[in-house]
Amino acid sequence: MKKDKPRSNDALDSVKSVSMQTLDKELSRHVEIARRNPVPIDRYGVPWVWIVSHPLWMEVDYLKSFVPEDHPLVALKEVIDSILAYEGVLMNEISLQCRSGMDARMITRAWLLQIAYSLADPKGVCEGLRYNMLWRWFVGYMLRSEPLPELHAFAHDINIASAHPRVIDIVHRCLTSDALLSTDTEEFKINRGLLHALMAHRDDMPTLPSASPRERATRERDERTLNG
Repeated sequence: MKKDKPRSNDALDSVKSVSMQTLDKELSRHVEIARRNPVPIDRYGVPWVWIVSHPLWMEVDYLKSFVPEDHPLVALKEVIDSILAYEGVLMNEISLQCRSGMDARMITRAWLLQIAYSLADPKGVCEGLRYNMLWRWFVGYMLRSEPLPELHAFAHDINIASAHPRVIDIVHRCLTSDALLSTDTEEFKINRGLLHALMAHRDDMPTLPSASPRERATRERDERTLNG
């Protein structure tokens, strides 16, 4: 039975491809061309790879290019990042328990998304990260091409972070900050019932080593700054 050739993209049909043999002979010339326009490379008559310039690749791959400056998640990320800046010891301790390849800062932001959008479980966040480039940027990825976590490990890490009373406090402070209240909150569907329940029971939860006096002082100063 005759195999069908892979279907080509009509938008790319007008771009002349280069064979591997030609590329071997004229690499410098085609790299120079690629600085201006992408160059498709064929192997055995089938599209194989593209040569693209660094600026173009970064434009396509850089997640910040997907972020509208006035989106509410931009303000929320500024709030969470300003708090996490003073939680280095805590984040490092939690990161040691993470299995997904994401550090605790990324996991904390991911759990914040789950609460802010009232998602039932970590699976909803993990699935959203597959297609929502704004969420990827918010969590802490820089490039669209970076690998995403496996669901089971991701859920494990979310459960570890969300069970820690100080992480609960961080998320609560983010979602009740004056900076967030001044933005378009129609974007979010905050699960305040769950958040209040967690806050009520956080003192009964096991915790990692407590913050040093210096960390507590800087955290309190940061909270006063966030709340005006």
